[in-house]
Amino acid sequence: MNEDRDRDKQIPCIVGKGLITAKKDMIRVLKGFDHVKFIDEIDGQVFTESEAFVVEVFVSDSEGTLIFNRRIHINVNSFDYLRIMENQPGHVELVDGHRVLKLYAMTDPFENKEILMNEVIENRNNFDGYYEEDDIIFDDDF
Repeated sequence: MNEDRDRDKQIPCIVGKGLITAKKDMIRVLKGFDHVKFIDEIDGQVFTESEAFVVEVFVSDSEGTLIFNRRIHINVNSFDYLRIMENQPGHVELVDGHRVLKLYAMTDPFENKEILMNEVIENRNNFDGYYEEDDIIFDDDF
């Protein structure tokens, strides 16, 4: 019985495909995109299909997701979840009810290692503040 409760509290590990509902995780996935092809569908009908650059990924209760002038500003609060598509690297779908915003990476991060390095540096800089000083135990007996 306790094992079932522990499993319910388990933090997900997503490898290659799956649904992401946590806003911070959605942001982490989307920050890896820059130049994309996007398709905006409502009830399965394509309304817009074009290319753009993801210039901003954020969470806000008062701002919308904007796609204009070949730039995409994504507010993850605009969507219920993000779906990572199996066997389709660089393809995700942002889903909100009947609307699906599909993003297809036009660039390979392995070809532009600067993007990856900037993300690593940014993540390292954001690491500060995750822990309170009291959480870290220094043992000087080593």
